[in-house]
Amino acid sequence: MIKNYLKIAWRNLVKQRLYSAITISGLAIGLAGCIMIMLYIGHEMSFDSFHKNAKNIYTLRQRLQFGDVVIKPSGFSYATGPIVKQLNNQVEGYTRIYKRGDAIVENPLDAGNRFAESKLLFAEKDFFNFFSFNIIKGNKQTVLAKPFSVVLSQNAAKKYFGDDDAVGKTLNIELDTVDTYTVTGVVENSPSNSTIEYDFIASNASLRSIKPRMFEEQGFSDGSFKTYYTLREGADTARFRKSIQALADKKGPTGQAKVLLSSLTDLHLNPEFNDSITKYLKIFPFVAVLILLLALVNYISLSTARATLRAKEIGVRKITGATRKGLFVQFYLESGLYTLLAFVLAYALCCLTARWFVTQLQLNIDISFLYGPTLSYALMLLFLITVLLAGVYPSFILSALKPGTSIKGSSDKRSGGYLVRKVFTTLQFGIAVALIICGVVIDRQLFFLKNTDTGLDRENVISIFLPPSFGYNYQPFKRDLQSLAGIQQVSTAKNALYNGLYDVSTVEKPNSPDEKLSLFEMQIDPEFIETMGIQWRSKPASFDEALRPHSIIVNETAAKQFGLKGNAVGSVIKSGNSDLTVAGVVKDFNYQSLQYPIKPLAMFPRSADIKGWGGAAGYAFVRVKPFTNMPALLNKIKENYKKYDQKTPIEYNFLDETFKAQYQAEDRLASIFNFFTYTAILLAVMGLFGLTAFTIQQRVKEIGIRKVLGASVASINTLLSIDFLKLVLLSIIIASPLAWWAMNDWLQNFVYRINVPWWVFLFAAAIAVAVSVITVSYNAIKAALANPVNSLRNE
Repeated sequence: MIKNYLKIAWRNLVKQRLYSAITISGLAIGLAGCIMIMLYIGHEMSFDSFHKNAKNIYTLRQRLQFGDVVIKPSGFSYATGPIVKQLNNQVEGYTRIYKRGDAIVENPLDAGNRFAESKLLFAEKDFFNFFSFNIIKGNKQTVLAKPFSVVLSQNAAKKYFGDDDAVGKTLNIELDTVDTYTVTGVVENSPSNSTIEYDFIASNASLRSIKPRMFEEQGFSDGSFKTYYTLREGADTARFRKSIQALADKKGPTGQAKVLLSSLTDLHLNPEFNDSITKYLKIFPFVAVLILLLALVNYISLSTARATLRAKEIGVRKITGATRKGLFVQFYLESGLYTLLAFVLAYALCCLTARWFVTQLQLNIDISFLYGPTLSYALMLLFLITVLLAGVYPSFILSALKPGTSIKGSSDKRSGGYLVRKVFTTLQFGIAVALIICGVVIDRQLFFLKNTDTGLDRENVISIFLPPSFGYNYQPFKRDLQSLAGIQQVSTAKNALYNGLYDVSTVEKPNSPDEKLSLFEMQIDPEFIETMGIQWRSKPASFDEALRPHSIIVNETAAKQFGLKGNAVGSVIKSGNSDLTVAGVVKDFNYQSLQYPIKPLAMFPRSADIKGWGGAAGYAFVRVKPFTNMPALLNKIKENYKKYDQKTPIEYNFLDETFKAQYQAEDRLASIFNFFTYTAILLAVMGLFGLTAFTIQQRVKEIGIRKVLGASVASINTLLSIDFLKLVLLSIIIASPLAWWAMNDWLQNFVYRINVPWWVFLFAAAIAVAVSVITVSYNAIKAALANPVNSLRNE
């Protein structure tokens, strides 16, 4: 019986090719979009779950409050690990990792094979027992046992040694000193769903030789080591966190520290540890559901429309003894066949476009994840849900048709199918209109964030990282740069702009010594303010005054919080045991993302001729003249850089690009909405095309008679289009306020934001109306141009 049902289903599929193609391809497109979102969500939710003991591994972070500024350091002292284990019988083990992002690595046998590396870890000898990274070459028990031993990722081994066996060879790694490391193993590349990223894993025994002072701290305190703990099965994590909090409360001046605890598998999506990822992740499942809903609505709408074409078949089958249960099973199997074909097509689309999708959304996802077990289980569940939802309603409607009305051909309106299709068409275009509005608003907000005036001139500025050795060479390097024809001005600062890393101090609020205010700090040279185009509110009579000891330049926000009115030059701010003299006040400028309000800022001018300016490192800011040949200028900058440091590769970026890179999460959200807005419009068009074709087919005799009686093509087109346009207009009326509410709520997350523009609703409405008119008119005009004799002769 089932075999016969499948044969009938296949014959109907082949017989009605147009409807079958629209139905299957529409469902496939929706499923493909849903699978793509599942790929991203599944990848994000699977972080670190591949470790054997992942559910019992935990890590710590502190939440430090400085006035209204919050800092969340993840590092602890080397001694913290054993101290915590000794005080907690719930702890089975621990391991410590120290990360360096400024290593210079060189193959000593190939002088040109030298690169700056940002993924160097120093780890305990039990690292590969604690975590489940797969060692390809070497013994995981001993690869990190000795000083100056290092394990390379597959990519690093290929990069420095080609196809040769890397084990046993040496690399020169420069941190504070240059040391020779022996390669003791090769490990698989860090998975894309791992919070621990590496290219080089060196032994902590090496670090003890290089930086012994890091190991001298004996108590529980802040430090440079990220520590992971393995807790016993069923451990009380709340009690464990409280015991660590007790240690933090005892450590002195930073007693306001709050200990944050996260399991390894929750670390990536824990907003306290990583708020940039979780910010918009919850939106993507909603988008996936909308796209799947569109596809199902499209499928159900066309399936119920086709019911009238099979009404007589159903009536005859019932008269000859077919039961409703048997018909339900038959039509459900047909839906299952269509869904299976759509699902296969959708998965094939995903396999073909996954790499493009990942690239477009700037995602770091290993494409092999698409074929992994985690996504496979999710796809099986999606398939079952789709079969259930896509098949139930059409099967229920078709099997419920009564023999008498079915044979007479009046079943559609009696069964409610006509009304259902009107509701579904309205829903389809409503979703499409809402996505268009949301997509445009997100795009406008992102444009505003990237292009608004931030109080300094970001255009044509190159930021160059100056390693510690440059403290003694900055002045001659600066003179060389200023002599280049394309360079307008050069300055330097200890801190980079727009990377969120600033020193923070607390100072007393005037007339309220018990109240502390937080103050961000920057060290700058005398040319910085002019080079960056920052405007003065109260300018010092001479910049030499700003170079005096304990002199600072503050922004307007700081001046307001300290109660400094009018010309604040000469005012005094108390910071601990020191008195800071205000040498000038600059107008507020955004030195962080526009997602945050401007915080009080103090700039400490330093004479540029001080040797070792900036201490550990600094940044040169080079303003380039307009219409300069940038590639040629960059080559000259690199040549001058190598005159003073031939070992360290130059690191530079354009300041405007650094500023825009802060909005990666918003870029991703905009890309998601744009991608699925196009998908929603396509699905709505396909559904409308199928319904209009079906409707016109049902009214073909009416069209023929009207033509015989003298109706024009335009009047027939208007007659057939008006009903669908009413539904589209209704969808616009329903979707617009809902989209406005959603976007207005989303915009409240931004300190600097636009208002939802009025024209976006007209824009979305115009697109919806234009698309529907073109779609309906194609079928209507085609029918109106047909020979009425053929229409009337057709039976």
